[in-house]
Amino acid sequence: MLPPPPTSAFPGLACDALVPDAEVASFLGAAAAPQPLTIDDAPVLQDAGTVCAWADEADGTSLTVRLVGDGVDHWATFNHWYEHTDWSASVGEINGTMCSDGACSVHALDGERFIEVDAAGVDDPAGTRTEELARAALAAAPVPAPAAPLSSSAPTSRSCATALPVDTAAVHLGAAATGASYVSTATPSYHLVQDSLQRIGGLDCRLLSADSRELVRFTVLPGGAWVLREDSAVGAVDAAGSEHSAHARRGDDWVRLQAPGRARRPLRPCWPSCSAEADDAR
Repeated sequence: MLPPPPTSAFPGLACDALVPDAEVASFLGAAAAPQPLTIDDAPVLQDAGTVCAWADEADGTSLTVRLVGDGVDHWATFNHWYEHTDWSASVGEINGTMCSDGACSVHALDGERFIEVDAAGVDDPAGTRTEELARAALAAAPVPAPAAPLSSSAPTSRSCATALPVDTAAVHLGAAATGASYVSTATPSYHLVQDSLQRIGGLDCRLLSADSRELVRFTVLPGGAWVLREDSAVGAVDAAGSEHSAHARRGDDWVRLQAPGRARRPLRPCWPSCSAEADDAR
């Protein structure tokens, strides 16, 4: 039996209560509509968070609001990431608003609530409107409920090389994996999804060839096998449309394996550990 979907720290909080329809229309345009959640937001839900998304695909505008209840740690990570020291004393501490190429991201903390707002295609070069929306959403959010403990079969010690040893990958990828190694998946900016995944003990691993080509990427979401349920809030498909992608359950955990090209033989995610010989025997 698949585990149940995670419980939000904001039970019953509807997206139209977080950001009213009139506000969405004012921000994105009257044709904007709610969007289904993507599998990439599963770590935020697993972190007892709430995710809401709207878009006008024809006009190219979009808005995504991610909210978590145990936000102090996220706030500390966010500020550590950017080495911020100029914290505001106002309600809803807005820090590090970033806008470029018609897109803005805003992060804020109010009490225990931490919010991430991503807007694209909006005329907001300084991020002022996006900040105002973030403050309004924080004001609309209730006090978070205590998060339920996670149910996970993940071991206490995890690493990319343990989950999928390089030698095992080399058996399937052939000469392309000669000299391959795992690298950090850190991006040039903070993302709540990645922070949530790390907080709940997950993995996001990239195996690069000796000439820095990505050979394999895989994600392990502890306690996340609920994403495979028919009644899941997300569909177990890749928003990025990877050329080759596979989803698997390992105990109560969920594993996604992505590869940019065709492997010589199918790769199978190993969790918590495996060897080339054990993989061949399956």
